[in-house]
Amino acid sequence: MTGGRGTPGYAAPELWMPLPVTHKCDVYSFGMLLFEIIGRRRNMDVTLGGSQQWFPIWASDKSEKKQLYDLFITCEIEEKDQEVAERMLKVALCCVQQRAETRPVMSLVVKMLEGGLEVPEPPNPFTHLFSGVPEGGDSLTRPAWNVVGSYWSSSEVTKSTVVTSGTPLMKKYDITYASC
Repeated sequence: MTGGRGTPGYAAPELWMPLPVTHKCDVYSFGMLLFEIIGRRRNMDVTLGGSQQWFPIWASDKSEKKQLYDLFITCEIEEKDQEVAERMLKVALCCVQQRAETRPVMSLVVKMLEGGLEVPEPPNPFTHLFSGVPEGGDSLTRPAWNVVGSYWSSSEVTKSTVVTSGTPLMKKYDITYASC
């Protein structure tokens, strides 16, 4: 690919980097769509002050600080809909993880939204945007999604300093390059 495609902020990070593009790109974009549904607005709104300008980061921060009531009030989410909104928010946070392998597959996203699967507490997907904060916070591991039949499990993916995926030519000759 010679250039990025898609809407910045909605397209998965791997579309803008020299990384393999997979079906997980759609999962990322769907997560961004879920944020718009929860927030009842576009994700970026420059007319709002400070931290609320980019809704996904603001919502993630509210979730991490256990301040969802503030989010529900701001987004005018009625009490009867708050449980569904919280589930949607957790699923959205799972979908927009920086690394593709830490995002669930779409079939699991659907099951989580329908209530057929418990939604795990997702790590903050935006820590990589803040200088001095390593991806994944203090931990060097991130959840990965595995499907066995109709069951799912979350395992850990260790952050590696070597990228082993790449072009077919790189795979053929077992060429790796260090990531930054």
